[in-house]
Amino acid sequence: MIKVLMERDLPANFDVTDDAQAAWHARFALDAVIASEGKMHWLCTYATDDRKLFGLVVVENEGVIDEFVRDAGIGGALKIHRVLRVLDPSLAAPKVQPKNS
Repeated sequence: MIKVLMERDLPANFDVTDDAQAAWHARFALDAVIASEGKMHWLCTYATDDRKLFGLVVVENEGVIDEFVRDAGIGGALKIHRVLRVLDPSLAAPKVQPKNS
């Protein structure tokens, strides 16, 4: 399984601040993930102020994304970014005390 960040433009008529619209959008995405029969796991999607959606998923292979896009009815350009590593606070090295203290 590989981790992938999917980037696309927010559909013009989708107001992500509207709970009902967000729930409807999530339903379409979840149904498409379920249809993958375990080949895809949706971790989360970030909606940004520049009208982009960034979906973080784990997939069996990148070909699974084509099925997801079809099943979810996603139109427009989709950019795929393969995640090489997650960087987070747990990776921070211990502070080293300066030798002169």
